[in-house]
Amino acid sequence: MIRISRILLTLVLAISALPVCAQNFPTKPMRLIVGFPPGGGSDAFARTLGQRLGDQLGQQVVVDNRPGANGNVGAEVAAKLPADGHNLLLISTSQAINVSLYAKLNYDLLKDFTPVAIIGAVPNTVVVKADLPVKNVKEYIALAKTRKLTYASSGSGSPEHLAGEIFSAQAGIKMVHVPYKGSGQSVIDLAGGQVDSGFNTLPSVINMAKQGKVKVLAVTTLKRSNTSPDIPTVNETGLPNYEMSTWYALVVPSATPPEIVQKLNEEVNKAIASTEIKARLFALGADAAESNTTTKASAFIRNEIDRYKSVIQKMGIKNE
Repeated sequence: MIRISRILLTLVLAISALPVCAQNFPTKPMRLIVGFPPGGGSDAFARTLGQRLGDQLGQQVVVDNRPGANGNVGAEVAAKLPADGHNLLLISTSQAINVSLYAKLNYDLLKDFTPVAIIGAVPNTVVVKADLPVKNVKEYIALAKTRKLTYASSGSGSPEHLAGEIFSAQAGIKMVHVPYKGSGQSVIDLAGGQVDSGFNTLPSVINMAKQGKVKVLAVTTLKRSNTSPDIPTVNETGLPNYEMSTWYALVVPSATPPEIVQKLNEEVNKAIASTEIKARLFALGADAAESNTTTKASAFIRNEIDRYKSVIQKMGIKNE
């Protein structure tokens, strides 16, 4: 009887400790890993969210940039860190693509991580050099049928690369892909006329478009962007049912206690619903996500992985 009482007491103490774990979290500074260098879209999202989460949780959130292999290096590092909620990873469309693009990864996006929440998304664009004789998507497609146009991307297998391949397939055209090591130089060369076009994110080209150095023909989302409502969608201007965007989400190592994952989800939703963060994301050319559960975030990421797997297999895209 005494032994049973001790077992019951142990169970009661263990169960009562669960909410305390979440209530006391975090107990030290948190680490937010980004698989891309400072200055890019992922880094901007991480720093915007990290600062707000730090203020809400009362602990500093330190952004740790671990660039390399289209975001894989950062994910590999994060997968091996303690699963106590103090280690976070920002993922994007790139990691969903990588699952099918790379023959072997040293981590499993679905098994090694638990999704916390979707943060927001940035539209890609159909953008062309300033002197290309087209004014809209329909004219761009027509020109591509008369001569082989080039399009730049931030690298083989990047969201921009797949955006171009999907566009070409749906439009029935063939274009020459010119991969760069990052989006910065690709945009510079586009403005300089070295390449004809690109499928870059809206924030990376909007300032050059305002200066007349490039022309943004359309955004690649189904709806117009809240940040640039004057720019039409690809659907409106010549290619129905075309969609592409770069999204960002927060994940943690898979063994992180569920109550801590839930608390992080609540804090992220609180952050992206705030006027301050919405304004900051708006300034980045991004639309904040609607309030989302861990279950919805998980389903979304799985769907994105399946979507790009189908595209990569169908088109025979390989990591170069």
